[in-house]
Amino acid sequence: MTPPAEKSPRPSGSATRFWKRVALTFAAVILFHAFFDIPGFFYDERGWDIPTDPVEKAAYDYAHSLKLPDSVPQEAPYFPFWWARIVALIPGAPSVDEAYFRHLCEHEAGDYVFKRVENVEGVFQLRPRKRIYGTPIDYDRYRLEEPTGVGSGDNNSFGWGTIADFVQPLRGVYEFLEQPSLEHFGTVVRYFRGRNDNPPNGYRNGVQAYSKEYGINRLPFVVVQEKDTQRRARYGFTWRGIKRPNERRYSIAAGEHLIVDLDTNEVLAVKRAFKVSGRDKNTSSGIWWGNALWCKGKEWEYTYLIREVLKPVPDLNQRFLQEFVSTDKYKPTPREKK
Repeated sequence: MTPPAEKSPRPSGSATRFWKRVALTFAAVILFHAFFDIPGFFYDERGWDIPTDPVEKAAYDYAHSLKLPDSVPQEAPYFPFWWARIVALIPGAPSVDEAYFRHLCEHEAGDYVFKRVENVEGVFQLRPRKRIYGTPIDYDRYRLEEPTGVGSGDNNSFGWGTIADFVQPLRGVYEFLEQPSLEHFGTVVRYFRGRNDNPPNGYRNGVQAYSKEYGINRLPFVVVQEKDTQRRARYGFTWRGIKRPNERRYSIAAGEHLIVDLDTNEVLAVKRAFKVSGRDKNTSSGIWWGNALWCKGKEWEYTYLIREVLKPVPDLNQRFLQEFVSTDKYKPTPREKK
C-alpha cells in the first residue's frame, strides 16, 4: 500500500504575522513619503515676492506673459520623490535635493535658440536688477523670484557696470542700451556712445582696452545717457522665475532669461537655469543663492547669449578706434587730466 503524500508544511502563525508586519511597515513608509511632499502636511509652500513699484510690476507682468515655442521642454519628466528618499537612506547615495537637481539639469537646463538677428544697433534691458548678492533676501528660501541670476552678471545692473559691458568699447558691442525709467512710468533711459567729460566713479581714469592694430590699452569712458518717451531698440532681454514641484522645499531655484522681439513679443531665445543651495555654512538658513551651485557643464553666465542671438553691427568697435585715433572727439578735456 502506497503511503499518503506528505503535505507541505504551512507557515506558522508567528511567521505569517511577521511578514504582515513587514508588508504593513513597507506600505507605511511608502505612504509617509508619498504624503511628505504635499503642502500643508509636512511643510509650508510660499510664493516669491511680487514687485509693487509700477515700473517693476509692468516688467514683471510682461516677462511672465511671454510664451515659449512648443519645442522647449515645459517641465521635466515625473520625479519619484518618495523613492529618492528611500534611496537616500543608503550610505553614499545622493540626497533627494541632489538627485532632483540633477534630474532638472539633465532634462531642462540649457540654451534654446529659435532665431538670430543681424546688425542690431542697440538692446533694451527690460528688468534691471537691484543689488541682491549678500543682502538678506539672498539668504531667504522663498522670497527671491529668480535666484539663478544672482551673481551671473546682472546682480547690480542698475549701475554703470552692466551698461559698460554692453556699450563701452571695446568690451561693449552695441551703440546703445535702454532701460525703463524708474522716475517716469512709460519713459526710457538710453545709454549711448558719446563724449563724457564727467564719467562716473570707477571710470574716471578710462577703461582698459586692447587693439592689435592700434595698440591702445586705455580708452576714455564714452557712455552718456538721455531720456526719451519712446524706445529705439526693437529687441530686448528679460528674466523671470519659474516653478517646479517642490523645488524650493529642496533648496532648488529655477529661472529663465529670455531674448524677445519687442514689436511682436516673439521669444527668440531662452536660457533655462537651476541652482541648488541649502547647505551653506555661512548662513543660518543654509541658503545663499549667490553662492549656490549651478548645473554641471552648463554655462552659468547669460550675456554671451544676447550677443550670439542679437548680433551687433559688424566692425562697430573698429570704426570707433579709427575715429578715436584720427580726431580729438573723445580726447579728455584739460579738467579731466587733473
